[in-house]
Amino acid sequence: MPRLSKENRERCVGMLQVDMSQNAVAATVGTSQKTISLLHVLWRRFQTTRSTDDRPRSGRPRVTTPTEDRQIRLLHMRNRFLTVVDSAQNALRRRISSQTVRNRLKRCGLKARRPYKRTELTDRHKTSRRNWARHHFAFGCNTGP
Repeated sequence: MPRLSKENRERCVGMLQVDMSQNAVAATVGTSQKTISLLHVLWRRFQTTRSTDDRPRSGRPRVTTPTEDRQIRLLHMRNRFLTVVDSAQNALRRRISSQTVRNRLKRCGLKARRPYKRTELTDRHKTSRRNWARHHFAFGCNTGP
């Protein structure tokens, strides 16, 4: 069953108020008669509160707006190796959790990349690797194709 917009709900309530039939209201709004018949709950609420607004939904409210979601996506598109933790701290003017950033990136088909960090080689390591390579390639020990 499609949800009616606030304007359409108000139109339906007004039509039902002037004693239009449910079939006539459904034909006018362009929805099924069943949708209009389910408006009796809305009709009762309108009679008590004089409002057709949606009631609050259950669940945790969203932390970011769609604009902020786009901003997070663009930030990661521009810098593919930006970590989730860095963007959670710096992407918006306020702090959000890194899991929120992961969820927003997943929704748009991206994954946060983490740069591969390895230990820096010391001068001694570099010298020993160079000597090894010189020794093995100088004597024809390479097994390459």
